[in-house]
Amino acid sequence: MLLVKTNIGYQLQSINSRIYSTESKFSTLPENQQKLESIEREYLLSQSTYNLYLAKRGEADLIKASNISDIILIEPAKDIGQGRNAVNLNIRYIFAVLAALLPILFIAFIITFFDNKIHAPKDLEKLARIPVLGVVGKNDSVNNLAVFNKPKSAVAEAFRAVRSSLQFIYKKHELGGTKTVMVTSSVSGEGKTFCSINIASVFALSGKKTVLVGLDLRKPKIFGDFDIDNQIGAVNYLIGQKPLDDIIQKTKVDHLDVITSGPIPPNPSELLIGEQMDRFIAELKARYDYIVLDTPPVGLVADALELIEYADASLYVVRQDYTKKEMLSLINSKHNKGEVKNISFLYNFYDQKGKYGYGYGYGYGYGYGAYGNGYHEDNEKPKSLFARVKGIFIK
Repeated sequence: MLLVKTNIGYQLQSINSRIYSTESKFSTLPENQQKLESIEREYLLSQSTYNLYLAKRGEADLIKASNISDIILIEPAKDIGQGRNAVNLNIRYIFAVLAALLPILFIAFIITFFDNKIHAPKDLEKLARIPVLGVVGKNDSVNNLAVFNKPKSAVAEAFRAVRSSLQFIYKKHELGGTKTVMVTSSVSGEGKTFCSINIASVFALSGKKTVLVGLDLRKPKIFGDFDIDNQIGAVNYLIGQKPLDDIIQKTKVDHLDVITSGPIPPNPSELLIGEQMDRFIAELKARYDYIVLDTPPVGLVADALELIEYADASLYVVRQDYTKKEMLSLINSKHNKGEVKNISFLYNFYDQKGKYGYGYGYGYGYGYGAYGNGYHEDNEKPKSLFARVKGIFIK
């Protein structure tokens, strides 16, 4: 065994010495000859590979030629005149389109079925027998003083139409002296305060002495738009702390005074139904031509229902795409029973592209919408069909 290992070692040494000798000779060759030797070596390797592949292909051809098909032709096919079986692809296309539309139609049906919000003034006609006094569009002003900031806007014109309709109501019921308007809604966020401020503004801008009274004692708002404070107000008068002159605040709107609600009391409902409230309204009627009462939402508290007796006309604000249909059940029930009279809906935040904003009810006051024909300073160009369709689905 040792002898074999020794012989193998001698052979390796001999091969290595030959390799070293050959490499030494190769390194002494010129550069061009070295490149030639390298190319010849690569050529020989490629040639041997090519010969191997040729041999493999020859073997494959031999195997292919030696295979015998096991298919036996019994009888050739006969033409019996039936023709080819034509497929109506149009039917398939129709079914494919229907299959794609069905999920969309199903989703649209579900959304429509469960949608319980009011989207148009006509929805109110179906839900209640209370008339719609007017329709007010979106407010693009920096604050709630839309009539004062933009007197030529469509929103300002809509409130003038509301004023005309209210005057028609007063005339119809042969009311003399001071007229009182109460503004309420179902819940917060429907634009009750916005409508109160602008109704009072249009009365004041017509030259009538007007006072806006904040009677939402739980969540007062009206003072911020007039840049006045809410430190003293109606609450201070109702508890006997301040006289009427001390709680009246002037505004930048001519002929318009504001009485804020004042500090939030622990017993707002009791203050609004006491004898002091009767004296409060009586003193206001002795001083002003119009009184606008901004009251709490009737869907949350019952304060507004207690104040209806002081109002010659009551406005119930409904906001588009916000007010839910079931919210009107309370006021509708009161109206049907005769407990609430002289009440009308005021449709707020009307946004119907490409159509006129129209007022319903008494006087049929029209507040022009997207197409003002040059009458208003906030006229918009008619939107394209694509923009209107996009607006419908984004809502």
